[in-house]
Amino acid sequence: MPPLIFRKGLDLKHEVAEVLSESYHSDLVTSIKDRDYRYESGRLTIHLAREFGFCYGVDRAVDYAYQTRKRFPDRPVVLTGEIIHNPHVNEQLRAQGIRFLTDPGESIDALTPNDVVILPAFGVTIELLQQLEQRGCTLVDTTCGSVLNVWKNVKRYAADGFTSIIHGKYWHEETRATVSQASNGGNGHYLVVLNREEAEVACRYIRGEGDRAAFLARFEQAISPGFDPDLHLVRIGCANQTTMLSSESLQIGEMFRAAISDRYGEAEEVWRFRAFDTICSATQDRQDAVSALLDAQPLDLIIVIGGYNSSNTCNLARICEPRLPTYHIAEPDCLLSSFEIRHKPVGAKDERISTGWLPQGRSIALGLTSGASTPDNLIGTVVRRLDALVNSAFGLSK
Repeated sequence: MPPLIFRKGLDLKHEVAEVLSESYHSDLVTSIKDRDYRYESGRLTIHLAREFGFCYGVDRAVDYAYQTRKRFPDRPVVLTGEIIHNPHVNEQLRAQGIRFLTDPGESIDALTPNDVVILPAFGVTIELLQQLEQRGCTLVDTTCGSVLNVWKNVKRYAADGFTSIIHGKYWHEETRATVSQASNGGNGHYLVVLNREEAEVACRYIRGEGDRAAFLARFEQAISPGFDPDLHLVRIGCANQTTMLSSESLQIGEMFRAAISDRYGEAEEVWRFRAFDTICSATQDRQDAVSALLDAQPLDLIIVIGGYNSSNTCNLARICEPRLPTYHIAEPDCLLSSFEIRHKPVGAKDERISTGWLPQGRSIALGLTSGASTPDNLIGTVVRRLDALVNSAFGLSK
């Protein structure tokens, strides 16, 4: 008998609405929206991006997780990994008694049919899904619809004999799930490129300018088993991790189209090249909103709130960093004082503490946005903390 799979919630949305509101809502953020996304207090003015925070897919995934705990109060509830890339949200779920398979001491081999397993918004690989089904676990699937759209396209590529070129991070949960779909049971192939630099390496090879051994060494962890660049770069289809920088994904797609055209001629493009824009609409909306915020008025700096392993949050910081001082923080406690801030610089691997980040002795105009996995209550706490740092005597101390 196949395991029970819930893909459209558990009919308990109203029962968990109150606890979700208490955990993640912010009256302050609502009032800022009502005041034209502007907060003013003393020397501080905060301009909030018009699209920020929880997207529909994240909101749905968290909602389903709480519904699951409510529906199965006496059964073990397990997540395959982080439901989204936000440490605050994941700790809230742990507080609900939900275990994480990625935590020390946990193992898929210990799961039984009594366990209820939640699949995260990123989705899971075909192999992991099959393992869970074989163990007879009840499954709650929160995979985002935008991710499912990517899967649909890469599966179509594989079925039609195209190699999937995926703009993404090969180690990211979403991309790992996507490449398992692109493999099509071993009948399809894929190449994951992180950025324009890696795309250019692949495009040079398509044009006949690359070295086979060097190519395979460079992309060793980002290609399908048995990948042969001489065979599997002749017909390609582009897709992307849904949270990547949209403008970069489009540029990479154009780079591959041009490479195919240069190698085989424009007449061959239709037969050898395909592309679908698979950036999710919420990611695009947040990137557009922060660009509009930067263009709207002069700002002294911008703060981006979200998990350091959140791809969409990191890309918001990438958009801002060339324009003005940008501080990507994971949580409100990163605002140490008006002199010190704990943050992750764009492109850095680790968090660091910077000094002199907040202008002193004058009015301050500050931009604020957050990634799609950041709840409103964290944004509200950051606003209150900034107010205290700018306007109180305590905040002005070093």
